[in-house]
Amino acid sequence: MNRRLLLAGCFALPIGLGALAQAEADRQLDAAIARLRTALGPDAVVEWRERRVDPVTGAARLAGVTVRQGPNRLTAEEITLSGLAEDRVAQAVANGVRLEEAKRGDAPGPMVATLGRVTLAGFVLPPATPGGPVNWSAATLESGQAEGLRVEAPGRGEASLGRASVTGYAPGRLGEAVLEGLTFTDRSKGETRLALGRARLAGAVVPRIGGEVDPWALAADAALLEGVELKVEKEEVAIRMGRVTAEAWGEGRNTNLAAEGLRVEGSSAETGPFAADLGRLRVAGVPLRDMARAYATDVNPPQPRQGEEQSADLEGLAVTAGGAPLVRIGTLRATSGWDPAAPATQASALAAEGISFNLPDEFGGAWLSGLGFKDILARLTMAAKLTPEGRMTADPLSFDLANMGRLGITMDVRGVEVPKAGAPSPDKDDPFALVANWSLAGFSIRYTEDGLLRAVLAQQAQQERVPEQQLRERYATMALRAPLPGTGPKEPLEIRRMREALAGFARNPGSIEIALRPAKPVPMLELMGAAALPPDRLVRDLGLSITATPPAPRP
Repeated sequence: MNRRLLLAGCFALPIGLGALAQAEADRQLDAAIARLRTALGPDAVVEWRERRVDPVTGAARLAGVTVRQGPNRLTAEEITLSGLAEDRVAQAVANGVRLEEAKRGDAPGPMVATLGRVTLAGFVLPPATPGGPVNWSAATLESGQAEGLRVEAPGRGEASLGRASVTGYAPGRLGEAVLEGLTFTDRSKGETRLALGRARLAGAVVPRIGGEVDPWALAADAALLEGVELKVEKEEVAIRMGRVTAEAWGEGRNTNLAAEGLRVEGSSAETGPFAADLGRLRVAGVPLRDMARAYATDVNPPQPRQGEEQSADLEGLAVTAGGAPLVRIGTLRATSGWDPAAPATQASALAAEGISFNLPDEFGGAWLSGLGFKDILARLTMAAKLTPEGRMTADPLSFDLANMGRLGITMDVRGVEVPKAGAPSPDKDDPFALVANWSLAGFSIRYTEDGLLRAVLAQQAQQERVPEQQLRERYATMALRAPLPGTGPKEPLEIRRMREALAGFARNPGSIEIALRPAKPVPMLELMGAAALPPDRLVRDLGLSITATPPAPRP
């Protein structure tokens, strides 16, 4: 008898345990569905055609699922759930998802979204209170993927997404998100089309679910955009970006930004067809987020911290208008750092190579073409420093026009105050507010002739049908004899020397320099009224001088 009872118990025990497991699995599924209904509101309905629960694993399978909330409806061909607990699900998979939103206004039909497959892993939905509704803002997710999304809004547009994935989401934090194969079309005002090959965001600070979006609070360790195309039919503009990457975006962070294969094209009534191409752009060590917010809120941007280096590089910029080349820049590099010989002194430099201008006829192109300079090749260089005492120097700013001439500018300014970061920006209604405390200690502008003036003189001589040397002598005579107000019959020696320098340059253009070297710095506001001073005062008070050097012998 005991042997029979033992044998019966051996069969009954697993059956009983299975029944208990089945009951517990059903209870967990019922609890999850009840919480979903509570989260959706009192008018929510959750239905299914078929329901199965594995008593061993606790995994649940629902087929023909329908969720209704008012006029909105979501359906899924199949949903499988495993690892169900009171506030979480280990894995959830939904296939054949369709969301239909109520028809809006005068739209031809409702908005419909379909998804091929959605997978969630490690999804935690804690209740706001024990036994209460879901607290969506506290949700976390280990990983999730969505494939084959398509959204259609009749009369407005449509969108599709090949694949999206998320890993490591916690309230306000995101480990990584990736989008692939996004297309979007908006037909509400003309047609706007957007295509995105791939986007990635990593190590990001993001808004909580259901929370307000503060764009200035967003941050990310890394971001990527690839294969971006935007076309706006109404504006007749198309934008393409091959690849854009950003590192360290956020408050107080120095950002690195790189972009490749940029193109903007379109058409306007003023220019006709136009296009701008940029091969490559790189910015390193610049607090882009803080600068953007400073400009948006009209305060001073942050200043570089001692020891930090900033740089920007540009390659392959080309602009065309009306089908003709307008501007090209081969390379441009700007740097901002610190002087090794004086670590507290800021040092910056700018260099642009391979600059080419092809001006339209109405903007001087016809005149330059008549001189033989239709295509202008140039290079630009600059070096500047700013000391802690407020001395700013530029030595030199040089603009070199191939076969035309070279312009060089040097400057020494005192009393320059670095704007305090975060303080209100200078009053835009007062154009002199920024330079009110500046003083000029030195300034020079030097031009070296390499063909432009000779071409101008030759053209004028031909038009007037006079020998070119006669024309040059005419200008030299004007420089020597033109009356100057306030000089009297006997001009100071310095004025006479300046006249002779101008006359010598007119006769044989080489180099000419106009300089201001006052005995002591002159306040900028006083300098602005210096044009009304007589020449002898300009010489005495500002140290005005003009010197000329004949051209070097040509080989």
